Amino acid sequence: MVNTWKVTYSYKYDLASFCNLFSKSENLIDLHKEGYDRFEDIIDARPDLIELAKQMVESGFDPRVVLVSAFDLVDHDGFDVEKLCSIIDDPEKKKRFHEYYVVEEQVISEEVWKSLDSLLPSLSDMAKYIHNNGFLSYWKEECEPELDKRRKELQEQVSKYDVVGEVNKLLGPDHRRLSSDKITLYLSKFSAPFGTKLYDQSFLADARWGVEEIVPVALHEMIHPPFSRKKIDEMAEHLKDDDLFKEAYDGQSKDSTYNTHLRFLEEHLTEGAHVYLADKFGLIKSPLEYFVKHDDGSHVVSVLVYDHLKNGGMSNVDSFEEAVDNMMEEGVLQPGNLRDEYLLIYEETGIDGAFE
Repeated sequence: MVNTWKVTYSYKYDLASFCNLFSKSENLIDLHKEGYDRFEDIIDARPDLIELAKQMVESGFDPRVVLVSAFDLVDHDGFDVEKLCSIIDDPEKKKRFHEYYVVEEQVISEEVWKSLDSLLPSLSDMAKYIHNNGFLSYWKEECEPELDKRRKELQEQVSKYDVVGEVNKLLGPDHRRLSSDKITLYLSKFSAPFGTKLYDQSFLADARWGVEEIVPVALHEMIHPPFSRKKIDEMAEHLKDDDLFKEAYDGQSKDSTYNTHLRFLEEHLTEGAHVYLADKFGLIKSPLEYFVKHDDGSHVVSVLVYDHLKNGGMSNVDSFEEAVDNMMEEGVLQPGNLRDEYLLIYEETGIDGAFE
């Protein structure tokens, strides 16, 4: 049975995503120029918030990801900004934010939380400021009609893709399986270039994207994390001194949010797996060329993972985790070997890789 898709949208995720434009990133402005131009003067009137956003982007936790994560835990889908921000304004409610992202999901450490906690009042101020200075009326009048039209177009298009079934087969019977046959896609006007995992088998994607981009994002976000973050962290410690891994990590774009070896490696593993499944769906024309272009070609481990899976890496194992274990045992994912393995894959296909 193919999983059930629900395509929808929510003001709270667009409000959160729009706040990233306070960083004045050239890439984000290019992607969202119409919205940025509309609110440029309002943004420029708050140099304190601009500086905050720039510092957060440099640290790897941009305003978007923090506010989307916070608002996702608020049981309010309306337009009351005070209710939305209560998750970070109210000390008691904030405990839920901490519990889910630090303790349950282990997305960030206690140390990172302490630094983030000190920024939350300013992020609340940012969201309320843009909300109270015309963003709500702009969103209702101009964004919502476009989102609703796109929702209707995509609902039928995505419905034939069994993301839950494919992800559960990949993760294996003993891993964290997706517990429901329902996936919820929230469309956003301002989330590009990012897709974002939300609570309870939901994810956020940019409304301008087509099926060939949205379904891979669904695969990607439903796979995260492919197995325990504790184990991925141990792998990252093992690989961090490999010369290719280090070169790729150090050479990331300034807009990248993979600011720890754990987050960097988890993204590589997840991306290699999702591209393998998207390729099975026929949604990626040239996976190896995709890896070269995506995130400045920095996801070098993704190339090795995809190649392993594509060449029968799942044929004699019950889970993706076991497939990765085999890659380590075979020496593919061992420090000092990554560059040779990477170069060999690209040499055999005649495609120029991102690294020499």
